[in-house]
Amino acid sequence: MEIKIKNLEHVYMPNTPFEHQALNNINLHIKSGQFVAIIGHTGSGKSTMAQHLNGLLKPTKGSIQIGDFFIEANKKNKQLNKLRQLVGMVFQYPEHQLFDETVEKDIAFGPLNFGCTKEEAFRKVRDILPLVKLDQELLQKSPFDLSGGQKRRVAIAGVLVNHPKVLVLDEPTAGLDPIGRRQMMELFTSLHKLESLTTVLVTHSMEFAAAYADLVVVMDKGSLVMQGPPEEIFKFPEQLKKIGLNVPETLQLAMMIEESFKTELPKNIFTKEALVDTITMLLKKETI
Repeated sequence: MEIKIKNLEHVYMPNTPFEHQALNNINLHIKSGQFVAIIGHTGSGKSTMAQHLNGLLKPTKGSIQIGDFFIEANKKNKQLNKLRQLVGMVFQYPEHQLFDETVEKDIAFGPLNFGCTKEEAFRKVRDILPLVKLDQELLQKSPFDLSGGQKRRVAIAGVLVNHPKVLVLDEPTAGLDPIGRRQMMELFTSLHKLESLTTVLVTHSMEFAAAYADLVVVMDKGSLVMQGPPEEIFKFPEQLKKIGLNVPETLQLAMMIEESFKTELPKNIFTKEALVDTITMLLKKETI
C-alpha cells in the first residue's frame, strides 16, 4: 500500500507555554511494498511521524494519503477504524499491551473489534500462529505466564491477525538481547516478503536500517534531512555524525580496511557475513 506524506507538520500542546513543533514540513513518498527505515536521534520526530500513519496523531498542517485513505489537518478524518485495520502498529515493548485472560482472546480482540464473529475471530487466531512461530497449545494459557519472547510474539500476532497492508514498527526490538533482536527482525523481514507488506521501521539501529531497508529516511529536529537507499545514505558518515548518528559497525570496519590496504571495497557491506566474504576475497588477492 502506497503512502504519500505532504507538507506534514505537528505541534504538541499548541498555544500553551509547552508548545513544541515536533514535525516540520515533511514530504515523503513510500512505494507499495517498500521496507523503509526511519532513523534519527532521540527527539528527532521519527516516532511522531510513525504515529500519524494510522491516525493516532493528526496533522497540525499537511496531509497523509495511505492507499485510498486521507488524513488531513483541520478536517474530520472518517473511517479511521478501517484505516487502523489496514495499518498495523507495533510499539516498543508490545507485550505491555497484553490484557486478556488467554492468548486466544488477546489475539482475537482486534478481529472482534473490527466486526468478526467469535468463530471467525478464533479461526483467524489459529491461522496466524504459524506466522509468528507460536504453538496452538499456548492458546488457552494466560499471556502473562509466557516467556518474554512468547509474549512479544503474541502481541505481534494481535496486530498481524487483522492482515494489515502496512506494518509500522516503532523500535520493536527494544529490551531484547542481541539474539532476540536478530530473531525478531528476521521475523518481520519474513512477514514483509510473505505478506507483500509496506513496512516502516523506526529504529536507533544503523545496522538494521542498513541490512533490511530499501529506503532509509534520516530525521533531525523534526525535519527530514536525508533519504535514499542505504548505500547512498551511509556513504556520508561525516554528515550523519553532525546530527548524532553513525554508520553501521561493519561499514566502519570496512572503511578502516580500505585505509589500511589502500583499496576500495563495495559500499553495501552492511552485514557481518558480507564483511567476512569481502575480507576473505581481499586476503586471497594478497596471497596470490
